Amino acid sequence: MPLKKKEKRSGIVTLITDFGWQAEYAGAMKGAILSANPRCRIVDITHEVPPGDILRASFVLGNTYPYFPAGTVHLAVVDPGVGTERRPLAIGKNGHFFVGPDNGVFTAVLAAPGECAGYEIARKEFFRRPLSATFHGRDLFGPAAGRLSLGLPARSFGPRVRDFARLEFPRAERRGGRIAGRILWADSFGNLITNIRREEHEPALAEGGWRITGKGWRIERLSRTYGEARPGEPLALFGSAGYLELAVNRGRAAEALKLKAGDPLVIRLKR
Repeated sequence: MPLKKKEKRSGIVTLITDFGWQAEYAGAMKGAILSANPRCRIVDITHEVPPGDILRASFVLGNTYPYFPAGTVHLAVVDPGVGTERRPLAIGKNGHFFVGPDNGVFTAVLAAPGECAGYEIARKEFFRRPLSATFHGRDLFGPAAGRLSLGLPARSFGPRVRDFARLEFPRAERRGGRIAGRILWADSFGNLITNIRREEHEPALAEGGWRITGKGWRIERLSRTYGEARPGEPLALFGSAGYLELAVNRGRAAEALKLKAGDPLVIRLKR
């Protein structure tokens, strides 16, 4: 099968993984990318996604890829099912390209407006040999991302895919005089990210007269910045990703408010 005509690329490959920095995995995958395209620029978004947390990886990917130039390749490898029947994918959407496992990691990308074209990475001549059953990031996804960054069309990798795996993102609900949500996770500053979206719930919160309470703390107004409280006091605001966050001025909300991922969060609205 002859290779297709090259397409315009930015020459950038971004990386999102759960590899961490203590092992050699991120470095080995970068080597595989550079072996395919020695001139590409690699940008580490994060290698600190909690192990196997596909939802978190999807959230990070959806909140970062739009800020890169068109033609950028985004490689997301959080792959607890590596070596199983899940398909490896190369996807094109809105001028960007995505490489990774078909396990839901592209949920946020697929939900965004715009048409999507996905292809299974099936042509074995693009794999490194021998192909490890446990490290597709190095032997399969890395080489594919490198070749995509050179301008190889995504359709060159294999057959078209239309039935992508998707995760169910937990949505907050308004029930009478309450908004029932949950804590998704804590960021590196200890701020607690919730599933309460600005576009759905900001009008109700902007009116005031609501409250969130916990053991020894209470929040009763919407802030605009992290500094709109006394040092050590909790606050709530919509962060840059468009979700409600609980924070503590000059502190870590995760510890101070004693909340963790999965905990329910109830906002009692005024009647």
